[in-house]
Amino acid sequence: MSSKRVLRQTSLDGLGPLRMSASAADGGGSSSPSASSPNITSVAATTVTGAVSPAVPLTTTNAHLSNRALPRVRPTNESREQRSLARAEAMVAAGEIDRALDHLRRLVAAVPDSVRGCLRMATLLRERNRPGEALDVLRRAVARSPKSVPSREMLAELCLEAGHWEEAVAQCRELLQVSPRSLLARDVLSAAYLQRGLLEKALRVIDEMVRLDPHDAGSHFKRGVLLQQIGNISGAVYAFQRALDMAPDSEAGDESRAALEMLDSYQIRQVITLAVEDLGFRIQLRRDPGGAVAGKGYTLSETGLHALMQMRFDDLPEAPPGWRHHFYH
Repeated sequence: MSSKRVLRQTSLDGLGPLRMSASAADGGGSSSPSASSPNITSVAATTVTGAVSPAVPLTTTNAHLSNRALPRVRPTNESREQRSLARAEAMVAAGEIDRALDHLRRLVAAVPDSVRGCLRMATLLRERNRPGEALDVLRRAVARSPKSVPSREMLAELCLEAGHWEEAVAQCRELLQVSPRSLLARDVLSAAYLQRGLLEKALRVIDEMVRLDPHDAGSHFKRGVLLQQIGNISGAVYAFQRALDMAPDSEAGDESRAALEMLDSYQIRQVITLAVEDLGFRIQLRRDPGGAVAGKGYTLSETGLHALMQMRFDDLPEAPPGWRHHFYH
């Protein structure tokens, strides 16, 4: 009886030798396994002495290869940022602000270009009344991402709140280079100019805001404030009236209404004083109140002019001789 040869044939997937019949190995006859061969779905490792080790199921080996074929995917900076921000928000919701800040610091250290991490950390520090730390965070964020509009916006606002007028102006100018139509940059810039006493510069910036968004009542109110401080009462009344007409129930509308009442009261007192002194002016007031006050350089709001028209100028007393010198010198 002829002996059968045992061949080592390595399969393509590295499963090891398969025990086949000699005739199949020589290429003759059928390539099917012989009756004495193990099932082809198992692996037989033949030793040097010819002993055969127990069969190992292919399913186990395939599972091992499957794991090896799919290497572990490392999380991206974006996914890490999202998970860290979500975890920080959970800490904030639980009232653990300091833990959230520590967590955000670790995030920014691991992902230096995380703008959202810096902004959230700066916001929490700002709410905790720690503006110095918030400014440091935002300055680093701007240095890492110079074109990040949200970072520069918050930095400009915080510089204004902290009284760093020069830095606020510089940040607004940089912001306008990145975002030329930014209303927030112009708003902060005008406020910084106002704080420094540069009223004309502040007014020019507000005028730009009105041109960019003519329907914003807040811009008209701020324009009125600046015009009033410059001494242009007529322009201030017009600006306040525009703001009030645009948004009567808004905060800008309420502030404009209060400003107009103050300006009307101030001017009407002066009008009455002139009417007491000047009989001709008093007669003009009876005939044409609007024209009379405009002729003297006064500008009243619609409400103020209506109140003036209700007054009885015939009941005003005559001015005694020298009264102006007595009260005003």
